[in-house]
Amino acid sequence: MSGFEVLRSGMLSLYVDEGRFGYGDIGITQSGPADRYAARQANRLLGNPPRATLIEVNMGGLTLRATTATTIALTGGTAIVKINGRRKPLWHTYTIAPNDTIEIGMITQGLRIYLAATGGFDAPGYLGSTSVSLRDHLGHMIEGGDHLRCSPAKPFPLPRSLPSHLIPTYDSEITLRYVRGTQAEMLGQDLEAQFTDTPWKVTNATDRMGCRLEGTPLAHTYEILSEPIAYGTIQLPRDGQPIVLLNERQTIGGYPKLGAVIPSDAWKLAQARPGTIVHFRKVSVEEARMIEERLQMLW
Repeated sequence: MSGFEVLRSGMLSLYVDEGRFGYGDIGITQSGPADRYAARQANRLLGNPPRATLIEVNMGGLTLRATTATTIALTGGTAIVKINGRRKPLWHTYTIAPNDTIEIGMITQGLRIYLAATGGFDAPGYLGSTSVSLRDHLGHMIEGGDHLRCSPAKPFPLPRSLPSHLIPTYDSEITLRYVRGTQAEMLGQDLEAQFTDTPWKVTNATDRMGCRLEGTPLAHTYEILSEPIAYGTIQLPRDGQPIVLLNERQTIGGYPKLGAVIPSDAWKLAQARPGTIVHFRKVSVEEARMIEERLQMLW
């Protein structure tokens, strides 16, 4: 069987593709890569289609042994990565031969690393996507002893790397742009001004479902009926501490919403470690669309 044998699975390693869409009405969330920028660039370095399946390594600790010749790409957070015991930088492609070992250490900056192979990984599909959704019990996390299948591929003749100006830094302080929602008006201008003026801190309650922030509480008594929730939604529970919802969010919710972080920025929160300071800046729908269009040209 061609691919990679899992010697050590790490904290949490999953198959992901671009995500699962069109099933929100039955409660199935989108899943997909938490950091879609790093995932897209890993596939792009190899010339794979954007939807090719790759591995998301959460917190690090994955060790593989190759059983085929191929080329891989590694992108994402900072960690000590070794191939056959030699340290290698991320955001590069590497030629792999049978019996080569790939070790991804614990991530020290950011939270997630992406491993792509030429042609993508051959993973089981559920509802049109290979992305594992632990929340919806679709697929399962990668475990020691598993075999990650991929087609044998002729290695690239020359290594490729992402230009340095396109490589993000996962900083301890970030700014997220958001589009306000209609409920922001109902919550009031003073509360929204407090929201954008407050430096928020990422708490330990952060995962693929979303990120809970803490800061000066935004006091309110506003309530709504449960309604659909979009990627990047900024919910405001009664305790006044915002929650930004990500890939494995629930599909409906009853907390009022200030708006939504634009997709071009939400991946930054997916790499934000606890203690990261988060600022919010409001943009118009037109600005958000222009930002997304510009970024798509880089992806």
